[in-house]
Amino acid sequence: MAVYYKRRRKPFIRNMSIEYCGTCNYRPMAASLAMAVKQETGVQAELIHSNDMGAFEVKVDGRLIFSKKQSGRFPENAEVLAAIKASENE
Repeated sequence: MAVYYKRRRKPFIRNMSIEYCGTCNYRPMAASLAMAVKQETGVQAELIHSNDMGAFEVKVDGRLIFSKKQSGRFPENAEVLAAIKASENE
């Protein structure tokens, strides 16, 4: 029986960044999200230390796709991956 592997297509994302509050110790959450994105899409997110209190902002190609400051919560990994997929289809 032949085994077929689904080939992951390259994303159309040029860059992705996760800006996190260093004072609030959000780096582990940012790193975890970056790892999930890399595993799913192959895109390496840039982690940006911020002094902006409470910041956890996710940007794809310069466009904000999630903001903890606006939503009042952290994103789910699946939510960010869905937003990345949606941005690829635009």
